[in-house]
Amino acid sequence: MERPEFVSIDVETTLNGDENVGKAHPMHPDNRIVLFGMQRGLLPLVSSKSDMFALDLSKIITAKTGTIFCGHNLSFDLLYLYGEDFAFKQYFQACKIWDTQLAEYILTGQRCKFSSLDELSLKYGLPVKDDKIKKYFEAGIGSDKIPSGELVPYLEQDLSNTLIIAEKQWDFAEAQGQLRLIYSQMEALHATTEMMFNGLHIDKKVLADYTVEVVNSFVKSKLDLEDMKCVEDIGSPKQWSQFFFGGKKKVKMKELVGLYKNGKNKYKLVEKDVVILPRITYTPDSDKIGKTGQVSVDDTVLKEILDNTASTDVKTVVNGLLKYRELSKQLSTYVTGLSNHIIDQGPGKPAFIHGKLNHTATVTGRLSSTSPNLQNISNNPIKQIFTSRFENGYLVEMDFNQLEVAALAHVTGDGNLIKDISSGTDIHSILYKDMFGRMPTKEERKPFKARTFQLIYGAGPKAISKQAGCSLEEAKKFVDTFYRRYPGVGMWHEGFAIMVDRDARHLHDREEMLEKFRTYMYQSETGRRYMFSEYYNEETWSSKMYSFSPTELKNYPIQGLATGDIVPMMLGVIFRKLIGRDDVKMVNTIHDSILFDVKEESIVDFILDIQEVLLETHTYFEKTFKAPLALKLKAGASYGRNWFNMEEVT
Repeated sequence: MERPEFVSIDVETTLNGDENVGKAHPMHPDNRIVLFGMQRGLLPLVSSKSDMFALDLSKIITAKTGTIFCGHNLSFDLLYLYGEDFAFKQYFQACKIWDTQLAEYILTGQRCKFSSLDELSLKYGLPVKDDKIKKYFEAGIGSDKIPSGELVPYLEQDLSNTLIIAEKQWDFAEAQGQLRLIYSQMEALHATTEMMFNGLHIDKKVLADYTVEVVNSFVKSKLDLEDMKCVEDIGSPKQWSQFFFGGKKKVKMKELVGLYKNGKNKYKLVEKDVVILPRITYTPDSDKIGKTGQVSVDDTVLKEILDNTASTDVKTVVNGLLKYRELSKQLSTYVTGLSNHIIDQGPGKPAFIHGKLNHTATVTGRLSSTSPNLQNISNNPIKQIFTSRFENGYLVEMDFNQLEVAALAHVTGDGNLIKDISSGTDIHSILYKDMFGRMPTKEERKPFKARTFQLIYGAGPKAISKQAGCSLEEAKKFVDTFYRRYPGVGMWHEGFAIMVDRDARHLHDREEMLEKFRTYMYQSETGRRYMFSEYYNEETWSSKMYSFSPTELKNYPIQGLATGDIVPMMLGVIFRKLIGRDDVKMVNTIHDSILFDVKEESIVDFILDIQEVLLETHTYFEKTFKAPLALKLKAGASYGRNWFNMEEVT
């Protein structure tokens, strides 16, 4: 295949953002482009912001089919360009893109995370950038305060290096059979850049009211806990450990050491150990006991205490401590944490959170979210602050049903699992019936469902027992039941582990010395590479000094296919279908779901349209990766005036 023509782009910007959202945040209203550069072939074109708008991009770029814009951490540059001129946004979104950071991540089997341009320049034999300019940035000095005579050559070298790296990466990707995956991931990068640009709208009044509510509840819970007078410092894990499980603490007390000349007693302060008797007889697992003998009092242990003690006094204390911790987290992590990332343009104007969606953070290709983490708020009440930017608009969340279970069925080829999913069988309920001889109640199904996912994520009987709170015998019975019903899964788990152990090799390190551990490279049908390396074995679960992690072997190819390949592929597909629409905004993605902001008049047709697109995921998969997906995927939808109060579409 002929390599396409690459055109590198880069921007140099101000650093006028605040510490919370980030000094260089592209969406901060005080930030702007200082220099804009493009390079096709050997000659870079650099312009100031004022000259940038006069550029006719369609004339600068040749009409050659397959032209691709490349950059390093390209979404950063695109967000600045989108904010400066709508015509630039339209132009770049219509084009193909290539992010050298993302491409390197994929080429190295997810081992090269968040690479810098300097790192890649060294790897590909290119000169690195001027340290003097980097020192300006490290000191918080933006491009607008750097002499142009120093800044322009710096930008030109970035353009040149990026262009050469992209060309070399394309050659490697073609040789490794990874072009299809990289092209799909770059379309997903288009989608997540659009999401970051749009941001999530914040209802400032709801946030203010909810903040008051949480602060009042937190203060009350703190005072209630202090009134119990269990420990001197309610924030001390050590004191709580001693309160529940006993121990020794040092106290200072007066000790008689003699008499003064006047006959009065003479004392001095001495430190002595005082034994604290335990309030409970329950003892947590050994992994909850530290080297000093102190027992952990994390939330898992506290909940286990509730299940293992009859003392109402102890239960009252535990519930009070759990409530205090939950409200403390709600206040610091969610209320304050999210508030710090709001970009508010003033009274009467909308406020948004423009979080960062990361493509190069995980070992499987799954996207992550930072600044703030908008994938880790689950069904938390704080989600009520996220509302539509449109008057009377809705937030719509579309999510795949049982995506990772479907990925497990595809990878393992288990006929029974494929049949159960395709027929709509509730696999959690049917496994419960196979195990206990009857269908579960709603209350029984929910905790049992977690066992299925724990097994998919690579947990063995011991881990399932611990996480599910059941006996080891019951956990073993569940694993046996699962493998009996879905024998192909068990065969794949066993066979894949054997293959990895058989074919793994000792690689060379940077000094060309053989590594002590072995590594196995597995490439899936999508082109995704997984690098499995042995770990030094400090535990007793293997007799070998170095061994592979069973959890990684079982989980990575499944999670990688589901949320590393399929979800990003569909993000790109949907992005292309929504270009040009002003009634719908893509605003976030959460593992196997996609969040949209939709005008009221478009809500019904939009949900139906996107559901139809997601129901054709298998078609897009085969078209993208030239391999059939073992089963058709289904997708659900929910909508609401805010992200917390959502109603499922039936």
